[in-house]
Amino acid sequence: MNPLLLSLVGVCILARPGAPADLPACAVLNEASRGRLGDYVRKKFNLLASTQIVVRDLGVVGETCYRKLEFSSVNSPRVFRAELIASPDLRFLTRELLDSQIDPTQEQRQQAKALAEKLASGDAASLGPTDASVTLVLFSDFQCPYCAQMARGLTQEILPKESQKTRVIFRNFPLPMHPWARSAAEVAACARSQGDEYFWPLHDYIFSHQREITIGNVKAKLTEQLRALSGFDESRFRACQDSGEMAAKVERDIAFGKELQVNATPTLFINGQRVSGYRPEEIRTLIREQAGSQ
Repeated sequence: MNPLLLSLVGVCILARPGAPADLPACAVLNEASRGRLGDYVRKKFNLLASTQIVVRDLGVVGETCYRKLEFSSVNSPRVFRAELIASPDLRFLTRELLDSQIDPTQEQRQQAKALAEKLASGDAASLGPTDASVTLVLFSDFQCPYCAQMARGLTQEILPKESQKTRVIFRNFPLPMHPWARSAAEVAACARSQGDEYFWPLHDYIFSHQREITIGNVKAKLTEQLRALSGFDESRFRACQDSGEMAAKVERDIAFGKELQVNATPTLFINGQRVSGYRPEEIRTLIREQAGSQ
């Protein structure tokens, strides 16, 4: 019996009652297949015609011919990356494959754990013990009023009681509708390159003074605040600003958020479990449940 592929709004259900010997021969992912799939993804996701898409084979799913593929852009102003699953004949692509032989509860736990590890990887501003049992990863926009509410709530209401078991990681996700949010994100990233002790005071200042900041004064105001911090190296900061390296870093955060289907701020992941918007009771409950399950 062949695997049954059911298209359900971008979700596939895999029923595999037979042994691996029952499966058809797996299609070969050759250069022609890579080119065809890369071209399809470029068009599907409205990327520029000049964008080159690299297709990387991440291996088959279990003992099947369903194949995980990574699609990423090169030489493009827009960073793009997506993981999709190809059907055995390399015709269909889907974001998710549901295996009816795996317990959904166990699978959800495993997926949340894998996502939490992925979210916590890399170099991002963090606050709290690195061995904390609970990690909060926040995708935020410095100009977003709801993000300011989240920042105040975490700092004043939640972390004071949960700080011993909680670590916060900040990811930039400036929205196009906010004219100075990206500039603020790049300034904060340059501050963070000198240490988290420079990022978090600036983070607090921005969210406390959103109404005073404009596209015309954002860099001057934030630089002035950084000058007041002990040990701050302004020449190093200026060099970081001039290099433009943090613009790329902010763009990587945005691409990462989009990969995770983040489309609004603030979006919070608590040990891999998503919370959209500032919901203090839900956040407290999840923190305590996750801390208790460790």
